[in-house]
Amino acid sequence: MLTRSRLLTLCLIPCGVAFMSALQEAGSHFADEMEAGKQAVERHEYPAAIEHFTGANNLHHGKCSECYVWLTRLYLAAEKYPEALANAQQGVATAVNDLERARAELYRGTVLARQGDYGSAETALRAAASANPACVECKFNLAYVLLKESKDAEGVAIFKSIAPQFAGTARGQEIQRFVANPSRARKNYAPEFSAKLSSGAEISLDALKGKVVLLDFWGTWCAPCRTSLPKIKELAATLDPSKVAIISVNEGDSRQEWEQYVKTNGMDWPQVYDGDRSLYRAFNVDGFPRYYLLSKDGIILVEFKGWAQQGEATISNAIAQALKQ
Repeated sequence: MLTRSRLLTLCLIPCGVAFMSALQEAGSHFADEMEAGKQAVERHEYPAAIEHFTGANNLHHGKCSECYVWLTRLYLAAEKYPEALANAQQGVATAVNDLERARAELYRGTVLARQGDYGSAETALRAAASANPACVECKFNLAYVLLKESKDAEGVAIFKSIAPQFAGTARGQEIQRFVANPSRARKNYAPEFSAKLSSGAEISLDALKGKVVLLDFWGTWCAPCRTSLPKIKELAATLDPSKVAIISVNEGDSRQEWEQYVKTNGMDWPQVYDGDRSLYRAFNVDGFPRYYLLSKDGIILVEFKGWAQQGEATISNAIAQALKQ
């Protein structure tokens, strides 16, 4: 005759196995959703990416800090700042270690700074740098926000502390310019950059000084980018290259795809393949196509988002105004 305790033991063994199996299955589904989300981002399928990261978060009962950070990035790219901020705050609230906390605070600070709330952005970025003292991106953004707030002494001190880690890079040059002239942060100067053109020639912000510059961020996968191509091509053909430089920067394609598309479509103005996405990150590009018009002194005068009817006329007029300055 089986005792009550024996019956409980017999029941618990298969139930426990089933429970562990369910946990393993949930973990597998979570990993699949995360990977699918990241692949969707690589393909620039942002609505699908949002669905996958939301699904992964649901599998973690709404407590996945990494999921919230990905969602923050996606909503930030779509310029949906309230949604981006809400997800960043959830990312902070659900962080289970300092690295997760630092990452979530970094993006929370980024969203707040993008909204012009530099005081709150400073608080978030201080929290990020405190949670992960090794995060140079946290410190760079904090220093930049401090300069935006005219807290030059502290901002410059932070820039000096991280300068050795950026030595020899475009960002290192940018740091040196901020150290030499902190007011640059308040004048919306373009970030320092250097790149190699398809011709093999080197190009940099310094080399372009004295010219009005239109940076065109695009990709063959981007339908509006393809739509805008004929007009950009016409514009490039009509402008004086000694006074205006149009530089098209490819994002998200393989080098082979880029080279073939440029050749097939006769894109004979300066072309850059941003394979390591350094320009993408430097300019905080969050949508395509994206155009930045720079003054002769390298100040970002205007940012054009997307492509609309009469877009070429709007850009042409802005270039004409910049040439008069």
